[in-house]
Amino acid sequence: MLKNIQENDPDYIVAWRSKLKHKAGKNRKKVMTWGEAHREAEKLEKEHPENTYWAEHLPQDYSH
Repeated sequence: MLKNIQENDPDYIVAWRSKLKHKAGKNRKKVMTWGEAHREAEKLEKEHPENTYWAEHLPQDYSH
């Protein structure tokens, strides 16, 4: 069962995928709350419309 995501849920990063090339990535250097990561993804998508950005939860076994 999926849980509802809350604005202050911790351990999210911004991930991205190119719309034009076969490239993708994750910024694991900046760990944020879901709300922060979501806003950052929206900002980056406006600045770089050739990519798609989203907030993604870090795996539980990932250590900062």
